[in-house]
Amino acid sequence: MGLREIKSARTRQRMIDVAVELFLNQGYDDTTMEQIAERAEVGTTTLYRYFPTKDLLLLDRIVGGMNLGERLRERPRDEPVGEALTAVLRRAAADFDAPELRLPEIRRLVDLAPVPRARLWDFHLSTRTQLEAALAPRMGRPENDLSVRLTAAFVVEVLVLGDERRRERDYATSASVSLEEVLAGLPGAEIVLPAVPAVSGPTTAPG
Repeated sequence: MGLREIKSARTRQRMIDVAVELFLNQGYDDTTMEQIAERAEVGTTTLYRYFPTKDLLLLDRIVGGMNLGERLRERPRDEPVGEALTAVLRRAAADFDAPELRLPEIRRLVDLAPVPRARLWDFHLSTRTQLEAALAPRMGRPENDLSVRLTAAFVVEVLVLGDERRRERDYATSASVSLEEVLAGLPGAEIVLPAVPAVSGPTTAPG
């Protein structure tokens, strides 16, 4: 990484840190992009170049842990797919538990703000699409193969279920503990697939 890239990354991180602090102290709706730019000591044009909308600042720390496709690519190529996916989920949960990110507080703000809450579901879809691209070569199938798409959707849903379980307890348990509870329940889970009626063959009308 060159000097320019390092400086850009530091500027971006400073804007996120300032925004989160303002969001948590005075609320999401009452915080303006102009306030964030001033506190971060950057121009508003610079802020908007990095973050075109305010909700992206609020969600950045959450979606940073959702790069499942990228993390799957980092796993050993000869690792069984199921084991690799478990490792990816556990790493994501561990990142969510980093205390300095203050994710429980951020998540509560997201739940109260319609725009960030809706945008988060867009990121879930993006996460699934990226995971499909990383899964396809490991499964030896094209990205649009039903098995690949269903596997990716299921993995993302496991992450979402772990987050839901943690939120239901008002963050009394860690993301890692909540995820492990969901993973432990998978072997005994009964998944009922939609029934597809058998297609009967052509019939011959009586003569």
